[in-house]
Amino acid sequence: MDNTEGSDHFLSTEQERQKVIQRYHVLDLPRLAIEAANVGTWIIDEESRVFIASRRVKELFGYKPEEDISFEGAMRQIQEKYRTKVIAGIEEAISKDLPYHMDYPVTGFHDQKLRWVKAVGGLYKDPEGKFSHFSGVMMDITDQKEKELRKNKFIGMVSHELKTPLTTLKAYVQMLHVWARKQKDSFTIGTLTKVEKQVKKMSSMINGFLNLSQVESGKIHLLLQDFELSEVIREAIEETSLLNSSHFITFRPCKPVLINADRDKIEQVIINLLSNAIKYSPKGTPVIVNCEVNNDMVTVGVKDEGMGMKKQDIKKLFERYYRVESKDTEKIPGFGIGLYLCSEIIKHHHGQIWVESKTGEGSTFFFRLPLPKQATDL
Repeated sequence: MDNTEGSDHFLSTEQERQKVIQRYHVLDLPRLAIEAANVGTWIIDEESRVFIASRRVKELFGYKPEEDISFEGAMRQIQEKYRTKVIAGIEEAISKDLPYHMDYPVTGFHDQKLRWVKAVGGLYKDPEGKFSHFSGVMMDITDQKEKELRKNKFIGMVSHELKTPLTTLKAYVQMLHVWARKQKDSFTIGTLTKVEKQVKKMSSMINGFLNLSQVESGKIHLLLQDFELSEVIREAIEETSLLNSSHFITFRPCKPVLINADRDKIEQVIINLLSNAIKYSPKGTPVIVNCEVNNDMVTVGVKDEGMGMKKQDIKKLFERYYRVESKDTEKIPGFGIGLYLCSEIIKHHHGQIWVESKTGEGSTFFFRLPLPKQATDL
């Protein structure tokens, strides 16, 4: 049974294949230069969807140089949980003229060897201005990916081990808090309140590393349920305000709306955006949370009056481990994983996340989620 669902329009006859090979023979010279660097090339004809793979691409998919490899044959070698995403990514890039950039694991057809590959490409126009072909390059990133996976496994393991003593510490602090209140010991109460805040911050960091490990290993799981979005936003604001009293957070709610999502993860996104707004804006300045419903989507925005960002930083902001480097940020703590995790969580919910910002004028972070059909009827 062919598992390459969604790829029926990539089927082609041998006659079409030979016609496309002849049409693109002029690309052989640049392709040879690229393959000298051990990088493979591929072409998908925009009209017929014929797939042409170079010798190196065949090798990466475990085929022999003399063998033909069809699009369906290549897709079958991609691990099943990545296959649908790869096909959808190619279709979107072709239909919407978007850049194509994807990493995924393949199992060799003959040698059964597991390899990680990076594919980068896009649509290219002919002299008349029409889209003629979708093509790009492919490289072996197995060593790099295996190092990343080992590192993330280690981070996940250490983070998991740290959670147990931290949970115990939190319980003892809460017990001492109760005792101090009974004794009406104001000094101890104040000290324990500060300790509790630090324990919560540490717990938040550990959860961030655990979530990063899950995302990087492809094991992020969503516990979908229906819930009222404004309630979660209010809870996130309340929790953030307990840890950070330096800013006043205002919430401008939308009409009551149910969403179907992972409640804890959406709350985590909101808390992270609120924490960032507070971290990167002067004390005493307002943070405004806005919620709007438009047709079948709900959009949440978190606005601050902070330092803002340059255009080159905005482009990379949601990348893993990326941090804005400047004199204003060098003393602000962080690992550069919060916004990356937010981005991955929203993507797994089939939503969008972005930022609008100007240097010296603050930033507004937005995320948008699809609504179930019945949600707009509330």
